[in-house]
Amino acid sequence: MNRKIPLWLVLLLLWFAFIIALTFGWEVWRIRNSRHRMNSKTDQFIISLASFPSLVKESLTQLKHPSKLIGPDTYPNISGLKTERNYIDSSYILLATYDKGDNQSVVKLIRLSDQKIMHQWRPDYDEIIKRYGKQNGFWPGRDKNDLQVCHPLLSPDGSIVFNNYQSPLIKINKDSKLLWGTKGIFHHSIEQDADGNVWAPAIIKPAAFLPGLLNDLEDDAIAEISPGGKLIFIKSVGQILFENGYRTLLLGMGPYENDLLHLNEIQPALTSGKYWMKGDLLISLRNRSTVFLYRCSTNKILWLKTGPWLNQHDAEFIDSLRIGVFGNNTVRVFGEDRLIDGYNEEYIFNFKTNTTATPYTEFLKKAKVSTTSQGRANVLPNGDLFIEETNNNRLLRGNTKDIIWQYVDRVDKHSVAVLSWSRFITREEFEKLTFLKNN
Repeated sequence: MNRKIPLWLVLLLLWFAFIIALTFGWEVWRIRNSRHRMNSKTDQFIISLASFPSLVKESLTQLKHPSKLIGPDTYPNISGLKTERNYIDSSYILLATYDKGDNQSVVKLIRLSDQKIMHQWRPDYDEIIKRYGKQNGFWPGRDKNDLQVCHPLLSPDGSIVFNNYQSPLIKINKDSKLLWGTKGIFHHSIEQDADGNVWAPAIIKPAAFLPGLLNDLEDDAIAEISPGGKLIFIKSVGQILFENGYRTLLLGMGPYENDLLHLNEIQPALTSGKYWMKGDLLISLRNRSTVFLYRCSTNKILWLKTGPWLNQHDAEFIDSLRIGVFGNNTVRVFGEDRLIDGYNEEYIFNFKTNTTATPYTEFLKKAKVSTTSQGRANVLPNGDLFIEETNNNRLLRGNTKDIIWQYVDRVDKHSVAVLSWSRFITREEFEKLTFLKNN
């Protein structure tokens, strides 16, 4: 015998469901906006439960692309190098990419004229994790086949230095044998100064900046490492800003977030000029849309500018007067990066005229360059622009108006290799690589 459920009972159940959903939503909001997030196991359980739909989505993505090093095919018409007007490039790229045969992240030195692989590095992650994987609490439990080489720095002897996005800094030789690892949490850019030392963003844990007040702060720092892997210098960027009178920029621009700065570039000046000295650092803070010049010897910020770039991901010295800033031009909405204009922009700031220009707009719009949360750009010696459209796994070269070439490292018919901060190497730079001559 079928009995009808009373309407009042249905309404009562709906009312309780509404109250539970409302209470749960408020609890998630409270935890996310609390200065001291997830203080209890209950808070951790609530956030885990709220994250369940995202985990399901991630799992479905993993089924489609089993490795995090394989990405969707955004440009199905490009496989390898696609040139315009039969252009022959005499330069090279140092490609941090995925190798299907090795099923891991590798580095390839590729000659663009014929796409020949001149040399390849395959990090031994079993050995690396065994020796350095327990140093910062980030690597344990990670699949070695998902570890991604980031921004490899190549030396003339064939050794490379890299990180794996919040990992120890690692150096291997030309035969991929482990040379050293620097204890710490390093991420984003790796650049060499005029003395041969390496500068890289790092994270200080536990946070040294405003301890007790900002316990969950991601305390970004600038770090200097010797050629032998020794940590020479490290300093909190938050502390630098405070000590130079910029605490409003740090703490007074909107609500607090634990990733206040998102330090993503430290570029050492290799020569001295009117506006900076050799050894000064050009520093990019994505989440403040700010770049500044810093002199370590005096702990002084020499120059600082916020915008017109938005959430930029790269800054570089171009010559003695100009710097370039690659603006993602995005707004962060509930953890999602959304493009403002539909394309990225390269900004050229001139210290002599105190002006900012955007000479590559036509090229960037035509090529639909639209990486949202990563990306790099380099103004080449002849004035062309080299771009890594990281989120879309494409490399490009162009001038102020047109695309010269595009490059996609294809894995198979429907997927491509995820790129991870590649470098453009000129013919002159290639000639200095003595390890290839020795071979």
